Amino acid sequence: MNRREYLQALGIGTVGLMSAPAWIGCRYPSNKPAKPMEAFRNGTWIGGHVGDGSIEDWKRKFKSLRVANIDAVLLQLDAAQLAPLIPVAADEGIEIHAWMATMMQAGMEDEHHEWYVVNRNGDSAADKPAYVDYYKFMCPSRKPVLEHLEKQVTDLASIDGLGSVHLDYIRYPDVILPIQLWEKYGIVQDKEYPEYDYCYCEVCREQFRQESGVDPLEIEDPASHQPWLQYRYDTITRVVNELAYVAHERDIPITAAVFPTPDIAKTLVRQDWVNWDLDAVMPMIYHSFYNEPVEWIEQATREGVEALGGKMPVYAGLFIPALTPIELAQAVQHSAAGGARGVVLFEGKMPTDEHWSKFAAAVERVD
Repeated sequence: MNRREYLQALGIGTVGLMSAPAWIGCRYPSNKPAKPMEAFRNGTWIGGHVGDGSIEDWKRKFKSLRVANIDAVLLQLDAAQLAPLIPVAADEGIEIHAWMATMMQAGMEDEHHEWYVVNRNGDSAADKPAYVDYYKFMCPSRKPVLEHLEKQVTDLASIDGLGSVHLDYIRYPDVILPIQLWEKYGIVQDKEYPEYDYCYCEVCREQFRQESGVDPLEIEDPASHQPWLQYRYDTITRVVNELAYVAHERDIPITAAVFPTPDIAKTLVRQDWVNWDLDAVMPMIYHSFYNEPVEWIEQATREGVEALGGKMPVYAGLFIPALTPIELAQAVQHSAAGGARGVVLFEGKMPTDEHWSKFAAAVERVD
């Protein structure tokens, strides 16, 4: 089953699910930082430290990345760990960005059990997460969750010299996984099943009931109920736009890792990223997850670029484990042909020397 058949089987075709409003209301008006993301052309995500985490290990890593034509690193470290690395990276011509797991945050289940999403069966992700133990997502409808996230963004945006705050896992849990992962988890998701459908906590139910007069638990077919779908798109959008305001107040750009195309993102994880008030978006165009060839990267990139209509730049996220060195070079070319401003590689510890060599040459060709 290819992507077209996959989406048709889910009943959404290959275009968007529905037209979204031009503006989604939030507490704050739209604002933009004075400092644009001019230095960011090609980047890589890196989770955690390299080597033993010493400054010397990082200096060597940054130097090798710059030789490979990487100019930005999205690091998943806390503020105290990030701060001392920024000048080290800058000395090598690398800009550091703070990579933040947003809605998916474990560790608060005992103190704030009510913060976590609840599926249609009534199971909380705090106790019974979908798919894997770490899939503990917080509910975007809850004010204390938003305040918690605003504090985290404030702390990161206050780091001197930071390039941007980068939101990851800014979504609900996958109501449907990318098709390649079905076999991995021993499931078939030919429709939306209740154990993966979020969120039906008391706050979400009451808010939607006030808006529509309907209790989501009483909806016969939630997958086709457009107001209930839109409520969840809008809820995530509101969180993104409020976090964007927090970052922009501190003159820091904000970006996000999102699912590969607008229609896939809305269908699988309720992301309506075309309506997000960001400074750049980084679709994870992991072609192998959707049983697609490398060439699909160009099509997926173009879908996002055209949907955004120039609102913000697109950086194509590329999945290194599914790419040979030659295919990585091809993926760079397909991204550029689709309109991407640059690419972001997952993940910076994975490429071989040959990957880096082919990548550096490919970047020079498209530039």
